Amino acid sequence: MGPYCQFCGHRCFVPRNTPPRLSTPQYEHHTGTVLMATCSEGMEHDRKMTGGFDHTTAFNPQEAWR
Repeated sequence: MGPYCQFCGHRCFVPRNTPPRLSTPQYEHHTGTVLMATCSEGMEHDRKMTGGFDHTTAFNPQEAWR
């Protein structure tokens, strides 16, 4: 379950952790654990909103358990 992507119309999201940005108000709501898109348009949007991170470059919280 989860939200539908506004770009591809599917549930293409995965949870990722992004590091806190250094005092940049434009990114303050897009740090910590967030849902990131796996479609190309959604990835581009995520990079704009997080200061350069998408699901391939942000930390996968599931990797910590392996």
